[in-house]
Amino acid sequence: MEKKYFYFQPQYVNEFKCDGSKCAAHCCQEAWNILIDEETFKQYEQLEPAALLHLKFYPDEENYFIEFGGKKYCPFLTEKKLCRLQLAHGENFLSKTCATYPRITNHFGYFFERSLILSCPVAAEMILFSEEPLAFEFVEVPEKIHSLNGKIFFQKILAPNEITEHIIEIQAAMISILQERALSIDQRLIVLGFFVDRLAEIFSNFEADELTRLIAAYESKKFLAEQVPLMLKSFSFDAEKFIGLMRDLPEKIFDAEYLALHKKIFEDIIEAAPHLSEKKFFVAEHANFFENFLVNELFLSAFPWKFDGSLAQNFSAFALEYKLFELMIFSVSLKNFCGKKDFVETAGWFTTRFDHTKEFKKRIFSFAEKFYEPFALMSTLLEGSD
Repeated sequence: MEKKYFYFQPQYVNEFKCDGSKCAAHCCQEAWNILIDEETFKQYEQLEPAALLHLKFYPDEENYFIEFGGKKYCPFLTEKKLCRLQLAHGENFLSKTCATYPRITNHFGYFFERSLILSCPVAAEMILFSEEPLAFEFVEVPEKIHSLNGKIFFQKILAPNEITEHIIEIQAAMISILQERALSIDQRLIVLGFFVDRLAEIFSNFEADELTRLIAAYESKKFLAEQVPLMLKSFSFDAEKFIGLMRDLPEKIFDAEYLALHKKIFEDIIEAAPHLSEKKFFVAEHANFFENFLVNELFLSAFPWKFDGSLAQNFSAFALEYKLFELMIFSVSLKNFCGKKDFVETAGWFTTRFDHTKEFKKRIFSFAEKFYEPFALMSTLLEGSD
């Protein structure tokens, strides 16, 4: 009998189909960081030693990546936009990244989680523009799909062992908070911040019953009506601090060379920061778009367990990253680039920087880590009033 694996995933995963007519091999032509796993590196050494000339080792990532050499396309791409290595040696010769993209798989306990990364424009359009809240499901996956001929690889969730069996119910609760459409996006993040703060308390002396009560409380309509308004009133949004923070944030995350390379993008973000009333209206108008981004990013990146730090620090990094994304999308709209294609391309640019490597996410986390009281940072970022 073929072995099967349990997956928790958004329903869109099984609906996804690669469409080259929409992206024109986008993943091979945007100077992305394409990771080469150890097994593929050894294959290159044995059968394609010349291919090693196109690889570069990044110490921070502890891996080799395909070096595009200043070009905007993979050096292994043919004139017909096909992979030369796959043509010569078959699809088993593909790296794990190339074989699985845009699917991302996390692993904990007996469960696996699979989602799609938004740098793929086909996936981004399907996910971000869904009018209905993203739905999730449990599925049994056969070995041949699970392993993709041995090419599958997993991101381990950094949660304590006693917590792993509860991760799915915790994620479901957090997703439910982010999909509460009676609240603004900022209000949902505030409520999520309180949830994560209480979660950290429970984890310090873990009791499963306490966790069950916490989740049940946040799912009740009474809690939404009585407790959430008190949470929101406790936040006093400081517009000047927000503007200052978002103007400074790019310099905290990106080095001078990178800022110079993408100067216009960052200038637009800084210029957009003071337009708070317009931004608030814009986010409300496109609330489903931003909700879908948040839900997908939370699930894909396994927040608040992404980095080895407190849950509150992980959540602060999550909120910071979202606010930068929100401001970037808004800045594009101010230039009258408001079509679906514009938003998808901007989401792709952002996701390529923050989800294809750990570097920029780590820098955001390091920045958030300096705030000893995460709620002080959150009150600078989030507005509780309607």
